Amino acid sequence: MIGRDVRSFFDRISRASIPLVCAGFSAFVLALCVLVGAHFKRTTERELYRETENIGQILIAGFDDEASTADAILTRLALEITENDVSEAHETELHRLLTGYALQPWMRGPAVLDRNGMLIASATIASVPKLSLKDRNIFRSHAATPGEPGLYISAPLRNRITNEWVIQFSRPLRDESGALYGVVLLSYRLSHFIRLYEKLKLSDHGLAGLTGKDGIVRVRSLNGVIGYGTSVARIPLVYDRVSAGEMSGTFYTRGSLDDVTRIGTFVVSQTTPFYVAVGYDTNYLRTQYLGFFYVLGLCWFVLTAAMIAATTFVRRLEELNQQTQLEIINSAIAERQKISADMHDSIGASLAALLAYFTTEKVNMADVKRRIGEVLMELRFLVDSAETDDGDINLLLSNVRHRMGSGIELAGIDLHWRTSELPEIRELTARDALAIKLILMEALSNVLHHSKAKTATLTAGYDPQASAIRISVEDDGDGFNPADAGGGRGLSNMRKRMARISTGGAIFIDASPGRGTTVRLELKVPPLLNG
Repeated sequence: MIGRDVRSFFDRISRASIPLVCAGFSAFVLALCVLVGAHFKRTTERELYRETENIGQILIAGFDDEASTADAILTRLALEITENDVSEAHETELHRLLTGYALQPWMRGPAVLDRNGMLIASATIASVPKLSLKDRNIFRSHAATPGEPGLYISAPLRNRITNEWVIQFSRPLRDESGALYGVVLLSYRLSHFIRLYEKLKLSDHGLAGLTGKDGIVRVRSLNGVIGYGTSVARIPLVYDRVSAGEMSGTFYTRGSLDDVTRIGTFVVSQTTPFYVAVGYDTNYLRTQYLGFFYVLGLCWFVLTAAMIAATTFVRRLEELNQQTQLEIINSAIAERQKISADMHDSIGASLAALLAYFTTEKVNMADVKRRIGEVLMELRFLVDSAETDDGDINLLLSNVRHRMGSGIELAGIDLHWRTSELPEIRELTARDALAIKLILMEALSNVLHHSKAKTATLTAGYDPQASAIRISVEDDGDGFNPADAGGGRGLSNMRKRMARISTGGAIFIDASPGRGTTVRLELKVPPLLNG
């Protein structure tokens, strides 16, 4: 009793824990997917930081090299051009001198201005127009700082001769006293920097910009839109960090111009007052890992669904197992009830008849012995009915012969048993098998007690064309007229039992006075089991 209660307690815990196990497994897989997704996101971000840093290094290194080349050319010109050379009278000689420098495709010029800001000569054209550039910072920055020999890099502007966007590199021409007598300059074509953007495939999904520490953007590509000369917003994160002295770093911030969040890197030049910032839109970042997140979500869903399906399947198996056990118990109870009913109807009726026989004045002990033998035989058959024969008619006939054969032979009747190999009838129930046994027992009992026969023959065979097993009991006794009194109670019982067989069948009785009796059974064999 205690053991059953303990098992019941643990069964309840097990059933209650199944939803918890499912929920726990789902939560574990979800947490694992979140961790893997977070790791993949961080890895993707680190890769983007590394990529933007490489691009930034390439851009700033290229600009530094080109600025150094431009400065070297201007420095050499400043040494070669004397104060007397800077006049309209020497325009041809200056033009020849300027064209003697081999320029790169990204350069325009060089050119020479006099102390008043007038264009004196240019390598671009032999005869320059009369242009005054004294209002431009490339001239004013040198004129306003006496004695300062430094390189100046302008904000973006349009070249008045070529009409393209450029930034200009310039150096002052000064005499021994430091007085300004002219300016030499050359132009850096911004279209060259834009081609670098396109080569690095930044123009469509991000930001790439060259910005001076003066806060003026020289050139910037913003999602495919090129801009020149704009001022940096008042409180931009990258500009503040560059102004504070940082030489490189990463950013993940919202832009001040278009309110788009970007991830990227900035790199500051070691030689010029410039820095580049390279970044990708977060929309582009999400496309790098969003598909992976979908796969993780699908994995979580599939694993959770599989766990729920497996749990449901296990629960269903448990229910089927319980249902099967219940059916087995109910079947056993029903079988016991059938056996009890059979004992009541058969053994009980026979014992009641025997008891009534003892109330008569004349008691024949031989008759009593015979009746007791019949009761015992019925009891044996009832016991046999509790054992399944799995539809094996051969085994059933062997059982009948074992029960009846010796009694018939002791009575002096020559018994012939002629059977061939018979197919199984798997649909045959234990109750059906009992009915067949009782019919054959009744037929053989009639031979033993009523026929006065000398010979009895049991024949069993299978007719494949009719899909039926035929069993016959034939004797050479006195016979009888089946029409008299309905053939007797025994014949009526045989017909009733045959009618109750679930697989179907028929019984035929052929008898006449003086010619013996034949009882034939036909048992249907389902077509799928033929042979």
